[in-house]
Amino acid sequence: MGDKEKRRRFYVGGRWYSPDCATPLCRYADIFEAVTLYQTEKGAFFTFRESTVDGLGIDGAAVEVLGKAAARSFMDEHAAGIITANYDRIFGEPKEG
Repeated sequence: MGDKEKRRRFYVGGRWYSPDCATPLCRYADIFEAVTLYQTEKGAFFTFRESTVDGLGIDGAAVEVLGKAAARSFMDEHAAGIITANYDRIFGEPKEG
């Protein structure tokens, strides 16, 4: 089995999204779940939710496709989880506040 078959793929709206093939931009975790914001090679943004507790199911969809404004809002809400090297490469380094 090749590398491609091992990758996780999630189908949303007739397109597939894979956390294994996308660039992570921001990660938020609490006691029960972790949510990571990704950008695909084609520029689409999506979040991937996964349980942080073995055997605990997650209510709702594990993958949510976001527009650019919603992706920026996610990063603003979880600023401590931004992966700065990836952010700077994709959006450019922001000005100091």
